[in-house]
Parts: sequence; C-alpha cells; structure tokens
Amino acid sequence: MEHRPTYVRAILLSLTIAALLALLGVWAQRVDVGPGSVPIYDPEGRSYWLAGLAAAVLAAVLFQVFDRETSYALSTAAARQVRYEPASELPTAWLLPGVATFAAVMLLAVYHGETAIAGISLGAFVTLASASIARHFLYDADSLVRQRARACSTLLIHGVAFVALAMVYINKVRSLFSATAVLVIGVLLLLQLTEGEDALFGRRLVYALAGGVMLGQVTWVLNYWKATGWTGGAVLLIFFYLAAGLISAQLRRGVAGRDLAEYGGIAAVAFSIVVYSILR
Repeated sequence: MEHRPTYVRAILLSLTIAALLALLGVWAQRVDVGPGSVPIYDPEGRSYWLAGLAAAVLAAVLFQVFDRETSYALSTAAARQVRYEPASELPTAWLLPGVATFAAVMLLAVYHGETAIAGISLGAFVTLASASIARHFLYDADSLVRQRARACSTLLIHGVAFVALAMVYINKVRSLFSATAVLVIGVLLLLQLTEGEDALFGRRLVYALAGGVMLGQVTWVLNYWKATGWTGGAVLLIFFYLAAGLISAQLRRGVAGRDLAEYGGIAAVAFSIVVYSILR
C-alpha cells in the first residue's frame, strides 16, 4: 500500500507521545500541580513543567525527524499544478505535535484523575496520528482527497487551539505571560493551518504573525473579564476561527465581501452567545 509507511509512522510516534503523557499524568498526581502559576517561571510544580516541556520538544523533534512529506510533495507538485512552492520552505512537521503535546501537558496539570489521564492520553494519540496522516494527504495529487484532508486538518487544529488557549487562560496569570503564550500558540497553529496552500512561506508567516498578535491583544482585554478558563478559551477560539478563515481565504483567492460576511457573521453570533453566558 502506497501510504502505509505514513500510517505506521503516525501511529508509532503518536503512541510514544501518548505513553509519555500518561506517565506525566501520574507525575502530576504525585506533585499535585494545578492552575494559578506560571509554568517553569514559578517554583510550584516546576519539575512537572520542565518534564512536560521536554515531552513537547521531544514530540516536535520526533515528528520532524521522521517527516517524509517534502519528497512526497515534490513528487505530486506537477499534478497539483503548484505555482509557488511545491513544499514548505522551512520545516513545519513539528508545529502541531509540539503545540498539541504541550496543550495536553497543561490539561493534565488541571485534570489528573485516573480517568482524565487515560482520556487525555488517548485524545492526544488520536489527534497526533490523525493530524499527521491528514497533513500527508494535503499534498495528494487528487484534489478531492486534498479537500477532505484540509477539512480534517482544520478541525483538528481548531480543537488543539481551543484546548491550548483555554489552558493558558485558566491559569489567570499576568498578560505579560498569558498574552505572549497565546501569541506564540496562535502563530504556530495559524502557520500550520496554511500547510499545503499554494503560497510562499514568507507570506504565510506574515499572516500567521498578524493573527497571533490579534489573539495576544484579545487575551490582554479578556484578562479583565470574569470568565472561566473554558469560556475564555471559547472567546479566543472565536477570534482564532475568524483569523484562520480570513487568512485561508486571502491565500486562496483574496478576501471578498462574502468571506467577511461569512466568517465575521459566524464569529459575531458565537461571540454574542459566549458574552451572554458570561454576563447573565
């Protein structure tokens, strides 16, 4: 089977990271880590956060080292009728695995019961494996396959964004830390979101930076609200969705009025619902 090596790599790498996360969950139980402190900067639970950061870095390195998508993208470039770059100019296979793993680490810091550990580890495995496989098919020669892979990848990225942003917000730390963390997460995930698009890497990076800065500014404002971690994460996800939609539209054909109406309208309705839930 042509794609079997991709499936095997994705499953084995994801299983490895899921097992590490399960061990970290047990560690979180023992040190009784919880929200309210700045990871690594504050002494509370520092050993756990250092180990969690190491796990996220390991996930990023493993998925990048074993990445084989550049050669595959080059082989399908003609069929995809690429105008600019047949493959990403810089390594990007590490983006989602690194962010998703650290999001799971932050989630385990808040929820580390036995059931939660099992659920988070399984969720990380499914997310990492699915995202890796979907990324592979972003470079498929068949346009229909690419569309389906794009839809799957987009959903997974938004799911990771929700968990990561909510876990940053739930700690309720100063904007210097929380807004900076959200900015970095936003840039990395928005850059991953445009993977496989027929656009120059520099252009993709500029748009991702613009979206990340916007999310950082929203976090600064949101820190003055009395919202729970998950509600705050929902607000940030709405703005992430808005940025992601407009960036994708701009890269494909340029933002039109219907794009502003679609993404802006959905974001406005969702934002109104969340604000109502906070204020009522």
